[in-house]
Amino acid sequence: MRIFRQAFPGATLEMMGRPERLALVAHDLRASLLHSIDQAEMAYFYAEEASLPSRLSSFFFSFGAVLSFGGAGGNILAKNMKRAGAGRVISIPPFPPEALRVHLSDYLVESLRREGIEGENTCAPLELAEEAVTGAQGFFAGWGVREGTRMLAVHPGSGSPGKNWAPEKFAMVADWAAERAEILLLSGPAERGAEEIRKAMKKASPLVADTLPLVRLAGVLKWSRAYLGNDSGITHLAASLGVPTVALFGPTDPAVWGPRGIALRILYAGNISPGSLPETRGREIDSGPMNLSPHEVIEVLTPLLK
Repeated sequence: MRIFRQAFPGATLEMMGRPERLALVAHDLRASLLHSIDQAEMAYFYAEEASLPSRLSSFFFSFGAVLSFGGAGGNILAKNMKRAGAGRVISIPPFPPEALRVHLSDYLVESLRREGIEGENTCAPLELAEEAVTGAQGFFAGWGVREGTRMLAVHPGSGSPGKNWAPEKFAMVADWAAERAEILLLSGPAERGAEEIRKAMKKASPLVADTLPLVRLAGVLKWSRAYLGNDSGITHLAASLGVPTVALFGPTDPAVWGPRGIALRILYAGNISPGSLPETRGREIDSGPMNLSPHEVIEVLTPLLK
C-alpha cells in the first residue's frame, strides 16, 4: 500500500475493508476516508452479471484508480467495479501460490510492478495517529506507569493452538525478565494462554492488556522496549511498529509468512535468524515453536532489555 501511495502522491486516498484494521495504517498512508466492506450491497459486486446497486456504482465511479486484493471472487469484483465506471482497476491475489516460496510482501510488491506500479519497498516503522498515542498514555496512566519505563510486551496467543509456545515456558521467560523490566501481558478474544501464564508465574506481576482496540493496542506496543510472541497478527504489528521483536515461529514457513521489521529476530526449529527472511538450513519447519527452550529465548532477549 505504501508503494501504491507513492505512485499517486497527490491523490485523495480512500480505503475499503474492515475499518478497525484499516485504521492502523490510515495515518501512515494519509488516507482521507475509511469505508466498511461489510455492506449488504457489496454482495452484488461478487456476483457474475448482477444488477449493480446505484449507490455503490456511483461510489466506485468516482475513483480514477482502484487497487483490489480480491481473493476468492477477485476477478468478478474487479470486472464489476469496471462495469460501475471505476477508472483503472488493479486486482492482485492476496497470497502467493502454494508452490511458490516467496515472502508475501515481496510477492505483492512484484505483483504491483507487473502492473507498472513502482516504488521503494521499505520496512520503515508504521506511523500512528495521535489517537493511538493518547490511548496508550491513558492505558499506562491507569497502571501508574510512566513513559520511558523499560517494558517487555508478551503475547502468548495466536490464531491456532499449534503455533503457540507452552505457557509455562512463557512464564519462565517473564519471571526472568521481571528483574529487568515491567511485563505487559497481551490477550485477545477467546485466548486462554495469558491466564495460564499468569498462574505459572513465580516472580512477575504483569500489567494486563485484554482485548484492546487495535489502534490503542498499537500505541501501547510502541511503549515497549521489546516484544515476545508467537506467529500471530499482533507479532506482525509489533514488528511493523519498529518494536524490537522476538517471534516464535512454526509450523508455517517464516520465509513466506514471517513478520517484517527493522529490529526482528525469528526463532524456529532451534535456529535463530538475524533477519526477516530466514533460511531453513535444510530443516523442515513442521514442529512449531514447541522445541524452543526458555534459555534460547532469554539469550535473544537479553541485549534488548539492557
